[in-house]
Amino acid sequence: MAEDRNSKNLEDCAQEYAALAEDKLPPSLGFSARLNMLWDLAGVAPSQFEGRVLGVLAINSGWREADIRKWLQKDVLPPREDLRNMVRFLVAQLDEGQDVERWEAFLIYGSPVVSSPVNHAMYRKDQARREIASLIFAQVTEEYGIPPSSYDADKAFQRCLGLMHKFNIYEAQDFQPGHLEPFRNYMFPSD
Repeated sequence: MAEDRNSKNLEDCAQEYAALAEDKLPPSLGFSARLNMLWDLAGVAPSQFEGRVLGVLAINSGWREADIRKWLQKDVLPPREDLRNMVRFLVAQLDEGQDVERWEAFLIYGSPVVSSPVNHAMYRKDQARREIASLIFAQVTEEYGIPPSSYDADKAFQRCLGLMHKFNIYEAQDFQPGHLEPFRNYMFPSD
């Protein structure tokens, strides 16, 4: 097989390149959710429901409102310079030891291509994620009829947050019906 690759002539390579080339890059699915998560963690703009777009616009008036909406809602990547500068600004708001390039790659490609740079302590402090965890907690206990007296609520809640991190659940719609069983088993292990 190695001989076949080395024996290709330039014309064959040109044809193969043309056949594999894409006219337009595919969207970075989940980019907006990951970007909103980083804005949430940085805590420097209002939440998505309280005027995030205008808050981001106030931070850099050189950006256009329509473009910001695309970045935050439609998985459209900003120009590279804007993305890098935005990530540098947001990461500077986080705990020390955060890597700008890793965050940038994570925003673009997501997991599992790039593992999440969010550590568990940071994830636990994020109020938006805690609210989603509360909804998941309520849904799991209701679905399986788990009585409150049968578990340690704090331990179950922390397990929920940890599993959300592992499953890359950043928004309520990321939690799917297929997640119920794994969450029940992890949050409420039968000892």
